[in-house]
Amino acid sequence: MKCSIIIPYSSRSDRTVRLFESLENQDFDESEYELIFVNRGGNNGLERYINEHGAKVSTVCLSSPDGGVGQAKNLGLQRASGELIIFLNGDEMVPQYFVSGHYNGYKKSDKPVMQFGLTKQVFEGSDRSYYDNRELFRNGIRYWLTEPERYGLDKQKNYYYIKDIRLEMLEPYSYDFDKVKYKMIFTKTSNLSVPMECIKRFGGFEENYKGEEIDDWEFGYRMMKNNVDIVYNPRVEVFRLYEKERYDSKRFSEWKNNLDSMLKKYNDSFLNKLSAFTSVFDPESRERCGKSEPGRNIWLDAYKDLELNAR
Repeated sequence: MKCSIIIPYSSRSDRTVRLFESLENQDFDESEYELIFVNRGGNNGLERYINEHGAKVSTVCLSSPDGGVGQAKNLGLQRASGELIIFLNGDEMVPQYFVSGHYNGYKKSDKPVMQFGLTKQVFEGSDRSYYDNRELFRNGIRYWLTEPERYGLDKQKNYYYIKDIRLEMLEPYSYDFDKVKYKMIFTKTSNLSVPMECIKRFGGFEENYKGEEIDDWEFGYRMMKNNVDIVYNPRVEVFRLYEKERYDSKRFSEWKNNLDSMLKKYNDSFLNKLSAFTSVFDPESRERCGKSEPGRNIWLDAYKDLELNAR
C-alpha cells in the first residue's frame, strides 16, 4: 500500500461524506491507497453512508469518542499500512490530484520529508458573508472557485476563497521555505504527509494534550530534531468552508498548559519564544486588539515577531 489517509472528524456528516466522495475520485490507483476515518464524536452519519453506498477504495471507520485529537490520529496509525501517511481534517474538500501530489512529492525527495500543503478558506459569495468576515479580507483579494460541484458544493451558488495565512507568512522570505526558522508552526496536521518509517522511528502524537495546535507543533518539532526536513508542497492544496474559530478562556487555558508541557519536555530556549502567540489565543488580548486596531491580523504579527527574534 502506497498511502494511508487518516481523517479524525467530529463535524457534520454531510461535510465528511463530501470529503469521502472526493477522496474516492482521485487520479491515483484505487488499490494503492486507503482511507481511515476516526470518529471523535457521536456522529456516525459517514459510516451509515458507506454501509449504504459501498466504497471503491479500502475504507475503515474507527471510533474514539472520548479521546483527544492525538489519540484519534494514533488510533488511525495503528491500522495504517501505507508507506506514506497523509493527515486530513474531516470538514475539508480535496482536488483530484491530492493523493498523487503528496505521493509524488515524497518519491521525488532523496531524504525523509514531512510535506505540508495549504488550506484555502471558502466563503459563499453573498454580501452578508462578506460583511460578516470582512476583517479577514484586508488585502481585498478574493479568488472565485470554479466548478464548485467538483467539490460537492451547490453549483447554483457562487463561492470564493482566500489564501492560507501561511502563504502570507512566507512572503518575507520570497516563498523560500528553507529560510524559515520555526518550520513546525506550519505543520498543521491537515494536508500534511510524513513517511511511515519516520513515525515508527520517532513516534506518533502526544496524547496528553487537550485542544489543538501544540500537538501539531510538538510533532513537527520532534521530526525537525531528528533531521526530517519539513517542506512546502505548493502543488497540493485543500479547501474548507469557513467557520469562525472560538477563542475562549477554555481554549486559551488548554493552549497555555500544552505549551508549558512542551517547553518542559524539551527544555530548549529556542521554543520559549512560542509564547509570542499568547495574544492570539488569549480572548482578552484579542478583544483589546479588535477594539484598538480593527483589521489587524495578530497571528501574522506574532509570527513575524517570532521569526525576527530568531535571526
